Amino acid sequence: MRRVSMVLCAMLLIAGLAAGCATQHAIHSARAQQESAKAAGAAWSAPFEYYAGEYYLKNAVHEAEEGDNKAANVFTKQSSDYSAKALGMAKGGAK
Repeated sequence: MRRVSMVLCAMLLIAGLAAGCATQHAIHSARAQQESAKAAGAAWSAPFEYYAGEYYLKNAVHEAEEGDNKAANVFTKQSSDYSAKALGMAKGGAK
């Protein structure tokens, strides 16, 4: 429950501070992809990709809060790429 409230607070903070709607949507999508990778067990089966995705997502959120939407979009793309790879690796290992 605490994690859900933290995610909701972070989303509200991002929504209030980020200037671009596209950046907000991209961060939301990257966060959803990261959560899917976590649920699939990627932290265990693809730790580098999973934690790289998490790292870039945190950087994207930080840059959006600072008002640098261009940098936030770059970090969001990197987060999505790593999270997608982690998700693929996690599902590929489960049979």
